[in-house]
Amino acid sequence: MTLQEDLQQLIHLQEVDNRLGEIKEKRAEVKQAILHVREPLTQLETERDRQIEEVTKLREEARGLELATQEFTEKIRKSQEKLSRIKTQEEYFALQKEIEGMERKKKEDEEKLLANMELLESSQNQRDELATQCQEEEANFRKKQEEMLADSTLFDSREKELNARRDEILRTIDRRHLAYYSKIFQHKSGPAVVQIIDGNCQGCHMTLPPQLFNNVRKGTSIITCSFCNRILYVENQVCQSES
Repeated sequence: MTLQEDLQQLIHLQEVDNRLGEIKEKRAEVKQAILHVREPLTQLETERDRQIEEVTKLREEARGLELATQEFTEKIRKSQEKLSRIKTQEEYFALQKEIEGMERKKKEDEEKLLANMELLESSQNQRDELATQCQEEEANFRKKQEEMLADSTLFDSREKELNARRDEILRTIDRRHLAYYSKIFQHKSGPAVVQIIDGNCQGCHMTLPPQLFNNVRKGTSIITCSFCNRILYVENQVCQSES
């Protein structure tokens, strides 16, 4: 294969790689769009999970308060039984005062438990409502996601075609030229193979030295830009390979 033909194939390879890059970008856009569409569901799930944690917390507090009131009830019962066996008035009044203190604490815990149960009922209702909203929003999201993914499946066939074309091109290019192209294409922003127009490199838009331009026109070897290192060609080289 002549140098001109190699250059033409490098240009074709670059076109294919650009198309593959566009598909990759579109896939990323679809992925980002799906995440955006899912945001309402994510927010609902976060709030639902918070309510689940709140219900769990309130239930644990309720169990603690129930145990506390049961313990006070038992302590009060035992202390009241003990009252009948006390012989001195001083001990009687002291124990009576202790019983009254336990009854106050028991009442406080019972009031806390009542308030807790009201909060628990409210949190459970909110949790159930959010769970229903999550189910509805998830169904809505799944439908939108399927539509978006259906569009993205069109990329698959196109990508398969491009990769097949790329493999064909790779088999025709000199390995040294291919290695240099790959290095530039992967590390440069923009094309790796660029045309010279009006003496300027179309990659970095710098004016090339006349001798460098003449060397490119000779077409005896691959010439790169002295500023950006991209592979250079002139239009007539491409035309010759196409004719």
